[in-house]
Amino acid sequence: MRHALLLAALALAACDGSVLVPLRPDAGDAIDATFAAEQCMEEGVLRARVLVPRCGGSDCHGGARPKAGLDLEAPGLAARLVGAPSIHEGCGDRTLVVPGVARASFLVDKVLGLEGTCGDPMPLEGELTLEERRCLVAWIDGLPSGS
Repeated sequence: MRHALLLAALALAACDGSVLVPLRPDAGDAIDATFAAEQCMEEGVLRARVLVPRCGGSDCHGGARPKAGLDLEAPGLAARLVGAPSIHEGCGDRTLVVPGVARASFLVDKVLGLEGTCGDPMPLEGELTLEERRCLVAWIDGLPSGS
């Protein structure tokens, strides 16, 4: 048993950190798991790496008629999401994005499956990877509180 643990520890130590994480469970595309979530503080990076491929498209939150009126593809995310109320009935005064406070943001609860009775977890096609969630959280946490 001790040899197995030692072997596992050595194998982990030998890793160079370049593990690839699928962008979507069904996709051949991948992002580097070492990609710094801090880079996602740039809206364009968040949209390109997470929102457009996982949440956008004409069937969901993109195109000419995004679901629930929530466009996650077009530039200007902060202007549309910060302080915006959830449209789900029974969700009270849930705010989509609270700048600088990802844990208080309803959008984060939706992707973590913590929305309770306020609609379905998102995205419907399968949950975001850990890196995709980190990217979203970094963007929200990096928003200035006065935005």
